[in-house]
Amino acid sequence: MFVVRWIAWSFCVAVALAGIDQSFGQVLAENISGKWVGSLDTVHSDGSVDLDQAFLSLAVKDGVVTGTAGNSPNDQSALTSGKLMNNRVTFDIPLGPDKVVKFDLGLDGNHMHGTATGLPVEDGSHIVVDVRRANSEWQGPVPITHVPDHLFDNVAALDEKLFGAYNHCDLATMSSLIADDLEFYHDKTGLSLGKKVFLDAIRDNICGKVQRELIPGSLEVYRLDHYGAVEIGSHRFVHPGHAEIGVGEAKFITVWRLKDGSWQMTRAISYDHEASKVDASAKTPASRH
Repeated sequence: MFVVRWIAWSFCVAVALAGIDQSFGQVLAENISGKWVGSLDTVHSDGSVDLDQAFLSLAVKDGVVTGTAGNSPNDQSALTSGKLMNNRVTFDIPLGPDKVVKFDLGLDGNHMHGTATGLPVEDGSHIVVDVRRANSEWQGPVPITHVPDHLFDNVAALDEKLFGAYNHCDLATMSSLIADDLEFYHDKTGLSLGKKVFLDAIRDNICGKVQRELIPGSLEVYRLDHYGAVEIGSHRFVHPGHAEIGVGEAKFITVWRLKDGSWQMTRAISYDHEASKVDASAKTPASRH
């Protein structure tokens, strides 16, 4: 009799557990079925970001995810191979015979975030997906947020490092930031070619004699696709201990190449040299582009 009761009790427990598992599956289905809106941003290795949006309309049954996705409510593509497993959502978006975008998202309540692969981006770049549950009108609970763009900060840091070395006659650091085939254009001296010629001129004419100051608020930075960035600005040159020489001012354009994770200056133009008309103590914020 004891054995019979034990078997019956075990059977009841198994049925109850199966019911619990099924209810958990239903909760997961409810948590993903519906519309989702957010960002789909391409983050480049140079720190710049191409902004885009993601609109998902999803349904799930028995762990199989179906629906559509696109970068607008009116531009939707059917998804395939969709799965929901252990709070991880994966699906594909076929874009042609040989092109499939694969999504891999983590589910955290009303928030999904992760990556997409298969879109044409250069090495070192990646795509970040961040979406939240929306209502039937594709309205989310909060404004869509995007990955911050760091290109300006990265190039501004390069400028600071290069001219910090310039001001302290740190030719080794300068050398690491300059391409061997540098082209340097100067409105007073013309064209000089190569890293060695440039560094020799710094050693002979600048070290201990001249200090460079970036004019606050003048810096602009623009991405050069598949190459690096161009930096535009204005700077001043002072002569410590020789105030009688005065303060010079000029405009500059610097082309930076990003290759194998390292930045180097490949082209530079320094032009419009004249006596400074601006108080060197003036401070205004830099420009971001």
